[in-house]
Amino acid sequence: MIENDDQLQLTFEQLGRMCKVLAHFRATILPINPRQYALFAEGPIDEIQKLETEINTYLGLNGTTGPSGSDATVEADPLLRERPPPYGQPGKL
Repeated sequence: MIENDDQLQLTFEQLGRMCKVLAHFRATILPINPRQYALFAEGPIDEIQKLETEINTYLGLNGTTGPSGSDATVEADPLLRERPPPYGQPGKL
C-alpha cells in the first residue's frame, strides 16, 4: 500500500519495469510460442494490475461507474489527493 509520494514514485518506476518486461516477452516469446508467452506474461500482467490499483487508490481515483458502465461516468473520490492546476479567477477566460 502506498503511503506517501516517495512510495508513489517508486511504484510508478516498478510499473514501468513491469511494462518493459511484458513488452520484451511479447517481442521475443510470442512470435515463437504463444502458449509459453501466455504463461510468462501472466505474472507481469497481474503485477501491473496490482500496481495500477495501488496508484489509483493512493490518488483517490477508485470511483464507481454509473449504470451504463461507461468510464465517462466515473466520479472522482472527494478525497482526491491531487489538486487541479490553477487556471485563474473563476468565470474568466
